[in-house]
Amino acid sequence: MLVVLVFVLLWLVPSGLLYLYAAAPTFFTEAVFFTKAAFLTFGGAYAVLPYIAQAGVEQYSWLTAEQMMDGLALAETTPGPLIMAVQFVGFMAGWNRPGALSPVMGATIGSLVATYFTFLPCFLFIFLGAPYIEKFRRTSSFLQLFPA
Repeated sequence: MLVVLVFVLLWLVPSGLLYLYAAAPTFFTEAVFFTKAAFLTFGGAYAVLPYIAQAGVEQYSWLTAEQMMDGLALAETTPGPLIMAVQFVGFMAGWNRPGALSPVMGATIGSLVATYFTFLPCFLFIFLGAPYIEKFRRTSSFLQLFPA
C-alpha cells in the first residue's frame, strides 16, 4: 500500500504543478498522455511507438508526420528506440507549443515530462511485483518448475 501511495504522490505533485502552470497546458496534457500510454500499452517499444506517433501527430498536433518520421528514424539508429522516440515527441511538443516559455525551455521541459511520466508506471510495477517474485522464488514448488 505504501508503494501505491508513494507512486500517487510522485504522479500528483509534478502533474499538479504542470496543471497549475496554465501558461503552457501542453505539459500537463503530455503528463496525462504518457502516463496513459505507459499503463495501457504492452508489448515493448514497437507496440507503443505507433500509438504515440498517431496521438502526437493526429490527436494533439504536437508535431507533423514528417517530424515524427524523423524522430522514428533517429530512434532506430540508436539503442533504446522507445526512450528516444518518447523524448523526441515530448521535445517537439514543448518546442511547438511552449506557451509563455522560450522554445528551448519548452522543449527541455517537454522532453523531461515525456520521459518521467512514461517510466514512472514501470517503477510502480517493479516495486509492487518484486517482493512477490522473491517470495515465489523461495518456495519449493516454484523451484521445482525451474530446476537449476
